[in-house]
Amino acid sequence: MRKRVLLLTMVGLSLIGNNIPSAAKKPGPLLSEPPAVAGGPFALLFTQSQKARSRFSSRYTPLTKCGSGLTKKEEKEAEEHGSDIPTRCKGFGGYDVYIYYSACSSIITLDRGDETVPLATQAVDWKQKTVEWRMANGKPFAVIMRVYEYAGDDQCADGGKITGESLIIKGLKGYEHIDATVKQGTPNANLKARQLADQAYAQPKL
Repeated sequence: MRKRVLLLTMVGLSLIGNNIPSAAKKPGPLLSEPPAVAGGPFALLFTQSQKARSRFSSRYTPLTKCGSGLTKKEEKEAEEHGSDIPTRCKGFGGYDVYIYYSACSSIITLDRGDETVPLATQAVDWKQKTVEWRMANGKPFAVIMRVYEYAGDDQCADGGKITGESLIIKGLKGYEHIDATVKQGTPNANLKARQLADQAYAQPKL
């Protein structure tokens, strides 16, 4: 009889031990827990590794066959008020290339809603034919465009003989730190401009 009571007591203690809440048990090491990357040097390495796997490409906006972006009525009203009709070319990522005119200059910008990215001020008879959009994984992050320098004339500083040219690289929203120039005479200038854009994309933003 005493042996039977002892056996039942041991079984009962065993059942009670198995039903202790898991929070009361001392946890062992979680070998499968992922490393934290929210901050510190590991976060920087993780981000750079992710960006290093980006696929870069280019798309283009021709500037030679663009409309104004205005309705016929708006164009007529602009002409009646003596205003110059702008040029609007469809871009990527919601941006359009806008070219506004003054008496002496053409102001070239990228516009998206209330956002404006200034590109260049050129002569009224600007000679650009295209804007190159640099893409990362199919999304634009910068543009490359050729710009000219002028000797000026009696009427306009942005006029007269062309004295130089270069390629500018401008970052879009979120990539404003991308701002570079490739001067005329640089070997493989277009390739160099793309490399500068891609390298700056992979740099951490300040």
